[in-house]
Parts: sequence; C-alpha cells; structure tokens
Amino acid sequence: TKYDIDMSLPWVKRYVDKSFGTVFTNFRYKLKKHFEQFSTKEEALENKHKDVKTEEEWAFLCTYFSSEDFQMVSEKNSINRSRLKYHHKAGSKSFMSHQEQIAAQTGEMLGAIERFEMEYKSIKKGWDLGAKELWDQMVKMRTETTLPDGTRTMNDDEICAKVLGVKSGYIKGCGFDPRPPPSSTSRSSIDEMSEKNKELEDKLEETQDTIKAQQEKIDAQNVLIQELQEQGKKFEQFMATFMNQQASS
Repeated sequence: TKYDIDMSLPWVKRYVDKSFGTVFTNFRYKLKKHFEQFSTKEEALENKHKDVKTEEEWAFLCTYFSSEDFQMVSEKNSINRSRLKYHHKAGSKSFMSHQEQIAAQTGEMLGAIERFEMEYKSIKKGWDLGAKELWDQMVKMRTETTLPDGTRTMNDDEICAKVLGVKSGYIKGCGFDPRPPPSSTSRSSIDEMSEKNKELEDKLEETQDTIKAQQEKIDAQNVLIQELQEQGKKFEQFMATFMNQQASS
C-alpha cells in the first residue's frame, strides 16, 4: 500500500478516528447547508446534492435534517458556538500542519504556549480579547513557576491544561495535540511524592528485615524447646526404668 499505517498503535488509531470524524462532520455540514437553501422539505427532495449517490439516501437525509431532534441539537450547538469568547486563526489547515510547517522553517517545535499564540493571534487583526486574556494568564504562570536558577515547576503543557482545561483527553483549544500531563499534579508535587514513596519503601524494607530477624529468633527458640522436650522425655524414660529396677530388687 501507499501508506503503512499501524492501527495497533493507540495514538495512530486516535488520530485516524479523529480525522475520519472531522471529514464526516464537514461532509454532513455541506449537505445540511445545501438542504437549507430550500424553503421546504419537498423542494429539497427535488434537488439532490451531487455528492449523494441515490434518491433514497437524499430522502433519508432530508428527513433527518427536518426532524425535531436534529433541529433541537442544531439550535443547541448554535447557542454554544455563540458563547465562544475567541476563535482560532489557523484557517482550514490543522494545528498540527501549522506546527510542522514552522518546525520545518525554524528547526524546532514550538512550546504549547507559543503554539497557542500562533493559532489564535492574527497577523493583521491581532488577538481576540478572550484569547489574549488566556495567553496572558499562561505567560504569567510560566514566569511565576520559574525559579531563579531557571528550573521550572510546571512545563508549558501543564500550564495550558491548567488555564484552558481538558476535554476528551486533550487540552481545550489546542487541536489534536498536545495531550495534557497524566495528572494535574505539578512537577514539584510529583518529585515530593516520589521522595515520600522512597521513604516508605525504605521503611518497608527495614520492617521486613526486623520481621525476618524476629522470625529467626523464634525458629531458634522452637528448636531449643524441641530439644528440651526430647531431653525431658528421655529423663522420664530413665526415671521409669530406674523405678522399675528398684521395685524388682
């Protein structure tokens, strides 16, 4: 085949599923816009979209687009879109394509905060107010989490996840990539947890050594008790023999 795609890799499967989902959504949107050109369902039925193969398929779509359930979902989605405080400026090209293009030009991938600026700041019109506020928060947080020696307690992906939030396993507004850190815990907290885990492991090992030493003492005492019991039995046998000899004499 022209493309060698390993669908057993989880990140490959996620990307393919999301890409196909995007293609399907765009195609359905195109058919819906064609349907909405006509004032009635009957008129739309007489004007099948050229990309729909059969009249039966087009009739199904017209029924679907005119259904009450679809109208309710469509209205809800329109309201949600109207509440967006900012919009990306990347056009029809995917965020990843933009990032790869810049990487090819500069020789390095942008950090998550710089990628947000690239995707939401227009060269001609500048920032949407909502996007600018979020970007300012991220830059401020990066400054606040950078120590004097340059060490950072939060990386760019963690900061973006903190400011923008996470949805469906990805950072909101950042396209298919980047994924958020495995947890909201900061790097310093992770290091602290690792140190505590090491202390617990050391205490556990120490406790296990103490238990082992105590068990060895118990085993030694059991051996001694067994020897004393055997000596007691021999003494009882000796005394019984001695008493029998005294009785017969």
